[in-house]
Amino acid sequence: MKFKNLIKLSSLVLILGITIQTFSQSKKSNIMDNTKNENIGLLVIMKAKEGKEQEVKEFLLGGLSLVNAEPKTESWFAFQIDEQTFGIYDTFEAEEGRQAHLKGEVAKALLANAKELLEGFDPSRDIKTVDVQASNHKVDDQNKGLLVIMKAKEGKTSAVEDFLQAGKSLVSSEPATLSWYAFKINEETYAIFDTFADDAGRDAHLTGKVAAALMENAPVILKDFDASAIQKINILASK
Repeated sequence: MKFKNLIKLSSLVLILGITIQTFSQSKKSNIMDNTKNENIGLLVIMKAKEGKEQEVKEFLLGGLSLVNAEPKTESWFAFQIDEQTFGIYDTFEAEEGRQAHLKGEVAKALLANAKELLEGFDPSRDIKTVDVQASNHKVDDQNKGLLVIMKAKEGKTSAVEDFLQAGKSLVSSEPATLSWYAFKINEETYAIFDTFADDAGRDAHLTGKVAAALMENAPVILKDFDASAIQKINILASK
C-alpha cells in the first residue's frame, strides 16, 4: 500500500459512491462469508521491556489455550507489530462476553505479568474497547496481517463509516484476505484489522480495491493520513 498517487477530488467522491452502492447491493444478496456475530471488541497494544520480547511472545502464544476455553470470545488474535510492540484484538457478540473475557484468565495473566514484562503498560489507557463496524471471514491459516489506525476529519465520521461498510463488500472478492474487521475506537478514531495466510495474500490485498479506495479517499475523509499508518503485523496465534 506504499503508493501515494491520488486522483482528483471529483473522482474520489465518485469512487466512494460506487463502493457504497456496491456494499448495499452485496448486503442485500447476503454473499458474505462471515458466520460469526461480532459486534464489539477489544484492542490492546503493548510494548515489551528491553530483553523481554521473547517472554511477551511466549505469553501471548500461551494465551490461546486460555481463550479457547472462553465460549463467548468469538475471535482472538495475538500479533506482533515490530521487535518490541505486540497486540491483542478480540471480538464478542455482546457486552456480557467482553466483560467475561476482561475478568477471565487471559486478562488476569496479562495484568499479573505487565509490570515485569511490559513498558509503561496502563490498562485504563492501553486496553481499548471498540465497536465493530463490519467484518468478514474465510477459513485458513492466518499468519500475516495489517493494522491501520485512522482519524476522521471533523464532520466526516459518517463518511468514514460508510467507506468502511463499503470495504466489506470489496474484500469478499479477495480470496486471500481471510479475516477483515473495521472498527471504531472512539468518536474520531477508526481502524482496520485484517489477516492473511502469507505475504502473497497480504501483497494482493495491498494492491487491491480496498487499499486503492483507502488511499484515494484519505485526503477527503481522513485527518493527516499517511501510508505509514498501514502497519504490517505477524499473527502469533488466533482463535
